[in-house]
Amino acid sequence: MKKNWQNISTRIDALTLRERAMLFAGAAGVLIFMVFFFALNPNYARQRNMLQEMAQQQDKIAVVEVEIAQTIEAHTIDPDAADRARLAKIRTDAQSLSASLTDMQAGMVAPERMTAMLEQIVRAHRGLRLKSLRTLGERAPDTAAAVLAGAATPVAPAAAPGDPVIAELLHRHGVELVVQGSYGDLVSYMAALENMQGRIFWGSAELKVDSWPDATLSLTVYTINLDKKWLKL
Repeated sequence: MKKNWQNISTRIDALTLRERAMLFAGAAGVLIFMVFFFALNPNYARQRNMLQEMAQQQDKIAVVEVEIAQTIEAHTIDPDAADRARLAKIRTDAQSLSASLTDMQAGMVAPERMTAMLEQIVRAHRGLRLKSLRTLGERAPDTAAAVLAGAATPVAPAAAPGDPVIAELLHRHGVELVVQGSYGDLVSYMAALENMQGRIFWGSAELKVDSWPDATLSLTVYTINLDKKWLKL
């Protein structure tokens, strides 16, 4: 074993400074890939499960609203007591589902605070430089897969005549930012995002080593909210 290490050491010593730098950058790239693979995959799995549950509840609300519309349409003239009781139960179920969605968004970062919080965390890391930051268009997630792929389709449930139209319930508010700095500072920044007050979802993260130890992090994060309002920067 010692002889093998000596052979490896001799080969490395025989390399030029440029070749050593390229070898080190390649090893660092492998290490960075392993960190991202083992650290972010569990988070993506949890996010997919939570978003799938949200999408399922939204689908249930859409079905409930269709049932309300069909019940009223079929009994526009003097519906009997049984139908009225069933309709009341359907409305109660819809309100319960809406309350569940409201509870789900509790703890998420408010959309209007996203950019300020991200900038504040960048400023707290003096070795980082914020190259760009922009908000993404508001989207209404339809399914978990569509949200993670960035292609959500708004859902417009049917509404009963005379009732307010129930608009899309879930809205995805994203922020895309590019930050430069050392690898250590960027890892520390991502850890700070994980531990920040208020929950956010990771959309994508791409780390590019420019010239060691400088690197560029392109990051997309978002929050899910019941409010359609969103500021375009």
